[in-house]
Amino acid sequence: MKRLLAVFLLVAGVATAHEVQVNTAGATATVVTLRYADAQPFAFEAYELYPAGSETPAQVGRTDAAGRVVFLADVPGEWRLKAWSDDGHGVDRQISAISGELAVTPPVAETPRAALWLGGLGTIFGLFGLWQLYLGRKKR
Repeated sequence: MKRLLAVFLLVAGVATAHEVQVNTAGATATVVTLRYADAQPFAFEAYELYPAGSETPAQVGRTDAAGRVVFLADVPGEWRLKAWSDDGHGVDRQISAISGELAVTPPVAETPRAALWLGGLGTIFGLFGLWQLYLGRKKR
């Protein structure tokens, strides 16, 4: 029984090494929509976004299915957007960005890790205790 518990704790410790923590917060974003001349969305195409006066992009990626680039500007003002497709279409122009201020809604707090561990271990030991009670009554 002690070996089983030791193995369980070892595996549980290794599993947390691959965890990704998520924090959600509302903010005011700048949304740029790109379309081809025939009004089709410039979907899933590469882009780079540069703050004013910078040669290094602050954000790189691909447009979404609607041809949108969404970003939170560190500072409001002029930004440079470069977007291109594999077939040679593209754009390189200045855009006006709004400030990325946080919205009124505060982020949702996550459950602390210790509470999750204690809850999980309590459930395991509780189920084990119920199983032992069941076996004890069955033997009588």
